[in-house]
Amino acid sequence: MKKKFQSLLALTLVLLLVFTGCGGQAASSAASSPASVSESAVSSQSEESSQSASDSGTVEIVDMGGRTVTIPSPENLVRLYPTGSTALMLLYTLAPDKMTAAPSSSGSAFTEDQKKFVTEEVWDLPSYGTMSGSNGSLNLEAIKNADVQVILSMGTSTISDTDISEADDLQAQLDIPVVLFSGEMADYAEAYRLLGKMIDREEDAEEIIAYTADIVEKVEAVAAQVPEEERVTLYYAEGDDGLATEPANSNRSYVFNTAGAINVAQVDAKSGFGQSAVSMEQVLSWNPQIIITQGTSNAYETILSDPNWATIDAVQNGRVYKMPDLPYSWADRPPSVNRFIGLHWMANLLYPDLYDIDIVDVAIDYYKVMYHVDVTREDMEALLVNSIPQN
Repeated sequence: MKKKFQSLLALTLVLLLVFTGCGGQAASSAASSPASVSESAVSSQSEESSQSASDSGTVEIVDMGGRTVTIPSPENLVRLYPTGSTALMLLYTLAPDKMTAAPSSSGSAFTEDQKKFVTEEVWDLPSYGTMSGSNGSLNLEAIKNADVQVILSMGTSTISDTDISEADDLQAQLDIPVVLFSGEMADYAEAYRLLGKMIDREEDAEEIIAYTADIVEKVEAVAAQVPEEERVTLYYAEGDDGLATEPANSNRSYVFNTAGAINVAQVDAKSGFGQSAVSMEQVLSWNPQIIITQGTSNAYETILSDPNWATIDAVQNGRVYKMPDLPYSWADRPPSVNRFIGLHWMANLLYPDLYDIDIVDVAIDYYKVMYHVDVTREDMEALLVNSIPQN
C-alpha cells in the first residue's frame, strides 16, 4: 500500500512538471511574440522613413547662423539666388555654372565694364533685386516666379540675431529655404565648405580655401616684419569729395590693417553701409603718407586737382592711388572675397621691398583662379593705371 502511494505521488509530480513546462513555454512564446512584432515594425518604419527621405530629394544642413534648414540634395539643387554681392561672389568664385540669376539694383546682373572680367556664361543672367547697398530690396514675386530653390544670404560681418530673424522672416514670406553665411573674413573657409557641401563642390572649395589662405599667410608675414614706428600711414578716401572714410575698427578696413598700414582716421565706424564723415581739417592734421581712393567715386580726381589737398604728404609724394574696382573693388564694396587680391596689391604698395611681386601677373593669375576668366596683360595694366606706381 505504501509503495502504491509513493508511485501515485511520483506520477503526480511528473505530470505537474510536464504541464508547468508547457505553460512556461506558452508564456515565453506569448511574452516574446509582441516584442518580436514590435522590433519588426520599428525596423520596417525606419526603412520606410529612410526611403521616404531619399525619395524626397532633400537634405538637412545647419547654416552658419546655427539654423537647421531643409534644402534640395546636391543633385536636385539647380536654382540658387544670392541676396547680395557678398553671397554672389561666394557662389560665383566657387561655381559660376550654378548661377541662374544674380543680384543687382539695375535689373542687369553685370555692367558692360564688369563683363570683361567675369566669365561670359553669367553676362546676361536675370536679376531679382538685391539687398546690397543702402536702398537695396528683393523682388519677392520674381523670385517666386523663377522657382528659386534656395536663397543664399550673406552679410559683411559675423551673423547677428537680427540676421537670423530676418532670414527666418524671408524664409516664411517666400516659403523657400534661406541659408545664412557669415561675412567675416576669418569665416570664409567655413562659408566655402558649407556651400561646397550644398552643391557637391567640396574639392573645389578646398582648393579655393588653400589658395586664399596662402595669400593671407604671405601678407601677414610681411606685415609682421615691419616695426610699428615704421609702418606707413594711410587714409581711405570715399565719396566724390574724399571726405568719407572707414576707420581701422571697421571691417571694411581689413585689407589695410592686414597689410600693415596704420589707418589714420580717428572717427567712429558707421554701421551698415559705412562711410564715416570727416572734415578737411582732420585729414590735414592726420597728414597720411598714402591715400587710397574709392574706385567708384571721383575722389581720385578731386584730391589731385583740389588745392586743399596739395600740402598732404601723400599728394606731394605722388602716393595717391585709385582702388581697382572691376569686376568688384579690391578692398571694399562689397567687402567679400575680392579682398584677397586686395591684400597682394596693398602689401606691394606699402612695402614693395618686402613684398616684391609683379602685381599685374599676380592679378592675372588671381582672376583666372577666382573669377574664371583669362585677362590679358594689356587689360590688367589698363585696370591698374591709377592704382600702382607708374615707373
